[in-house]
Amino acid sequence: MQIIRLLKRHSLRWTVVTLSVFITLTLASYHLFQAQTDQSSFIKRLDYLFYDWRYNLRLNDDRFSRAEESIVIVDIDEHSLEMEGRWPWSRDKIARMVENLASAGAIVVGFDVLMTEPQLNPTRQLQKKAIEMGRTRLAAELAGFASETDYDRILSESFSTTDVVLSFLFHDNDAIQVGELPEPVYQFTDDESDQLVVITANGYTANVPIVQDAAMGAGFIVPAIDGDGVLRGAPMVQRYGSELYPSLALAIGMAYMFLDEIELHTAALNRNLSYVSQIGFVDKTIRTDIYGRVLVPYLGPQGQFPYVSATDVVSNQIDPEQFENAIVLIGTSSVGLADLRSTPVGTQYPGVEVHANLLNGLLAGVFPFEPVDANTFTAIVLLVLGFLFTAFSNRLGPFQLTVATLALLLTLVSINLYIWFSLNVALPLASSFILTLALGTLHLLEGFLGERRAKQHVTSVFGQYVPSAHIDHMLTAPDQYGFQGENRDMTVLFSDIRSFTTISENLSAAELKDLLNRYFTPITETIFRHQGTVDKYVGDMVMAFWGAPLNDSQHAQHAIQASLEMQKVVARLNPELRALGYPELTIGIGINSGPMNVGDMGSSFRRAYTVLGDAVNLGSRLENLTKFYHVGILVGAQTAQNCPDLTFRFVDRIQVRGKLKPVDVFEPIGPTSKVSKRLSEELATYQEAYDLYLNREWDAARARFEQLLETSKRPELYQIYLDRIDILSWQPLPDDWDGTFTHTHK
Repeated sequence: MQIIRLLKRHSLRWTVVTLSVFITLTLASYHLFQAQTDQSSFIKRLDYLFYDWRYNLRLNDDRFSRAEESIVIVDIDEHSLEMEGRWPWSRDKIARMVENLASAGAIVVGFDVLMTEPQLNPTRQLQKKAIEMGRTRLAAELAGFASETDYDRILSESFSTTDVVLSFLFHDNDAIQVGELPEPVYQFTDDESDQLVVITANGYTANVPIVQDAAMGAGFIVPAIDGDGVLRGAPMVQRYGSELYPSLALAIGMAYMFLDEIELHTAALNRNLSYVSQIGFVDKTIRTDIYGRVLVPYLGPQGQFPYVSATDVVSNQIDPEQFENAIVLIGTSSVGLADLRSTPVGTQYPGVEVHANLLNGLLAGVFPFEPVDANTFTAIVLLVLGFLFTAFSNRLGPFQLTVATLALLLTLVSINLYIWFSLNVALPLASSFILTLALGTLHLLEGFLGERRAKQHVTSVFGQYVPSAHIDHMLTAPDQYGFQGENRDMTVLFSDIRSFTTISENLSAAELKDLLNRYFTPITETIFRHQGTVDKYVGDMVMAFWGAPLNDSQHAQHAIQASLEMQKVVARLNPELRALGYPELTIGIGINSGPMNVGDMGSSFRRAYTVLGDAVNLGSRLENLTKFYHVGILVGAQTAQNCPDLTFRFVDRIQVRGKLKPVDVFEPIGPTSKVSKRLSEELATYQEAYDLYLNREWDAARARFEQLLETSKRPELYQIYLDRIDILSWQPLPDDWDGTFTHTHK
C-alpha cells in the first residue's frame, strides 16, 4: 500500500522521467545505428539546415585558405554558345582551346565535360556518299583530306602541348560500360578487396579511347548529393572492380604534382571491415569519412575563381598573364547544359566551380570534415543531456528551468560553432537541439502541472491558516509542509488595543466593526510584509508568529521590525480615526522567542494551525505588562539577544505568575546605527542608575533617576524605579536580592 501511495503521489514525475528516457534513448539509438546512412529524415534535414547556417555564418576570404597555385575556370557560358554554336562543339575547336591555353602558359587543363562518342569525320562521310552515288573519282580525291578532318586525332594531338585531365562518370548499372577508363590510382590486395569499405561503382561512361589515351589521366565527376538535394560533400576516391579511381579534382591535383599513385590510410571499422580514413597528397593529409568522401571547402558564393568565356579562348582573345602557370578547369555555367548545383553557398552553383573548390582544398590542405565517430560522440552528449534534465530539472522552478534550457541551447550552439571555426569539424547539432527543447518543454510542463498540484495541496492544507503571501514560498518545497506538530525555535507576538473595553462601550456595533477593520488591515499587512503568520484575532488582540510554516533564521529581527512599524501604523492611522469621530488608539505589543510547539491542533470538529509553549505564554504576559511600564513594546531576553543590530532599553527583571525563574524584559529602541547621541547618553545614565539600584545605593540611584526624570522625554519608567526606591530603602532585603519584581496578576 505504501508503494502504491508513493506511485500515485509521484505519478507525474514518473511519467515525465519515462518520456524523457524514451526520447533520449530514441535519439541516441538513431545516432548509433541509423544516422550514418540516413539521408532524408527530419533530424537529418534539420542537421543539413544547421550545417548550411553554420557554414555561411562567418564565410569570408579568411575562412578557408586559398592555395598559392592559380586556378582559372574557362566557362562554356551562354555567350560562348551564342558565338560558337550549340554544345557539343567540334573537337577541333576544343583542340584550339587546349593549344591556346598551353600557349598562354597553362600547366594543367582539366575537362568537366565528357567526350564519350567518337566524332564523325566529315570527309569520310562525303567519301561514303560519293561512293553510294557512283562518283568514285571524287571519293578518291577526298581521301587526302580525311586526316585534316579527323578531329578526335587532332584533339588527342593537342594534348601533347600541356597536361590534360579528362572526366568520366560512374554508375550503379553494370550494363553501362562506355569508353575507356583511365589508369587507376590504387590496386587492392585480396585482403583489402574483401575488407575495405568504399563507394563502389558497377558501370561507367568514359571517354573515347583515342582521347583518353592521349590524356594524362581522368577523374570521375559523380557528386554526393544529400537527401535535400544540396551538394555538401564529394567522394575523393571510388572503387570499380578491385581498383580505386580518383575524383576529377584529385586527378588534376595529381597531374599538377606529378603523382601516379595516392597514399591511402585505413582504419578499422570493426573486426572485419576497414575504411579509408585519410588520403595522403604530397605533404598533406586529407581526412575522409568511411566512404572516402570529404566536405567541399567552398570559399564563398559563385565567382571565387576567375572566369574566362570559352569563346574568348577559342578565338585566343585572352590575357596570357592570367593563365601563366595556372591550373585551368573547363566547364559550364549555362543553364541549358544542366550542370548547376544547389550548394550551401548558392542554389545555382556551377559544377565546375565545385571541382575548383575541391582542388583548392587539396592544394591548400584545408577541408572541413565530420569525424567518423561524430555520431557516437553525439549519442553520448544526448545521454548526458537526458541525465541532466532527468536528475536536476525538478529542482528548478519554471523560470529557472526556462533560463537553464535557453542557456543550455546557447552553450550547445556555442561549443558546436567553436569546434567548427577552430578545428573545421562539423558535428551534428539537430538531435541535441531537439532533445534540449523537448526535455526542456516536457519538464517545464511538469513544473507547471506539479506547481499547480502542489499549490492545490498546500492551499488545501494551509489556506485557512497561512497568509497567501507565504503560499508562493512554500511551493518551492511543498513536501516540507504538513499538519504534523513539531518543535521549533520561534518568535511570537501579541498585540492589544489599550482601554478597548471603554472604546467599545462608546461605539455602536457598526462603528466598532469599521474601527477594527481599519485597524486590523494595515496591522496584518505589516505582519505579512515582515514574513509573519497571523495566528488569530481575538476581539482587539492580534497573535502572530515567525519561524513557521516557513523557516526563518531571523524570526526575532522580523518580529521586532514588524512591531516597530505597527506602532508607526497606529500613529498614522489616528488622524484618520479622529476625522471619522473615532477615538485614537494606543497598542501594547509583547514579543518573546524560544522553543515552541507548532502544528495543527484542536478537535475533530475544529482545528487550527497555532503555537503552544511557555515561551508563547510569556509573550502574552509581556503584552499585558506594557501598560504597567508605560512602553509600547516589551520583549523577552532571548528575543533581544537574537537582535544584535538593534538597541534595547532594559526595563526590568520580573517574575510573572506561574513562572519560578525571573526573566529580563526589554524595550526595543531601534537600529543601533540610527540611535541619537542624546538617547545613547540617556541609556548609559539609566544603566548607571540601575546598577546603583541593584547595589542598594539608594541615594545615588535616586539622584540618577531624578536626573533622568527631568531630561527624558519618556520618564514614566524612571518614576517607577523612584517609587520602588522609596519603598525598598526602608525594607530589609535578603542578601541574594537581585532586583526581581514579582507581578502577581496575569
